[in-house]
Amino acid sequence: MKNISLIALFCLALASCQKNNSVSPGVADENHSSLAVVNAAASSVTVNTESTLKSAVSAAKAGDIITISGTIKLTSTLQLLNSGTSSSKINLTGGVLDCSGISSGWGVKCNGSYWNITNMTIKNAPDCGLVFQYGGYNYVYNVTTSGNHDSGLQIYNQSHHNNISYCNSNDNYDTQNGGENADGFACKLSAGASNKFDHCTANHNSDDGWDLYGQPSTVTITNCTATNNGYGGNGDGNGFKLGSAGQNVPHTVTNCTSNYNKASGYDGNGNTGHITITGSTGTGNGKALFSRIY
Repeated sequence: MKNISLIALFCLALASCQKNNSVSPGVADENHSSLAVVNAAASSVTVNTESTLKSAVSAAKAGDIITISGTIKLTSTLQLLNSGTSSSKINLTGGVLDCSGISSGWGVKCNGSYWNITNMTIKNAPDCGLVFQYGGYNYVYNVTTSGNHDSGLQIYNQSHHNNISYCNSNDNYDTQNGGENADGFACKLSAGASNKFDHCTANHNSDDGWDLYGQPSTVTITNCTATNNGYGGNGDGNGFKLGSAGQNVPHTVTNCTSNYNKASGYDGNGNTGHITITGSTGTGNGKALFSRIY
């Protein structure tokens, strides 16, 4: 009888452990696999209005999954201010964020750390579409930023260790400056360390495909493509702008392609750092394939 009681207690404990761990498929993590075990206290919610989205985001905690259904038209910037943890990120996934209802400012601002932002479109913001301003260790996968009135996706102001993977940024144009500033992807103006872009595409943006102007820490760009950038009247139109004058920063570009951009395919732009470009090609650029690369 004593042994039977112990076995029963063990089975109950095992069942309780299984009940308190849930598997949430469909949200990619940094290794492109679905998230496995989610903290028992975490929640999963699907939202289809601005108010429910902002309520979910403001209450978000480690392990939460917020899924956007359909298109949500924003009337003010969506601010991701909370943080997850290294082992349990906050997940924002799916749908379309139409930022045309915002009177001024960015579409989505992330000041938090340990976010997974995946499988969505962010478009029509009056300024940048998606900005990482502070914090770090964020992962962006399969996100399209399109038709924004400054850069599609920007990292700056000490934001660090962000991994931007399999994303697209196209047709961004800053009408207020005749296309001078709207890059596909920008990691510039004092962003932090260890920011990476992998398998991303920048197409038909009014300024540069990638802009690392004023970026003091090394940026790694691999397997990325820049095409047809610089269509704005005032845009520079480089495929990959890799720094600026007065800098000595060794950025790394590997296995990238730069085609049919208004200016150069790859331009050091005055950065005297030892920029390492390996296995990268291009054709049809207006000035040269490689300019001012030291």
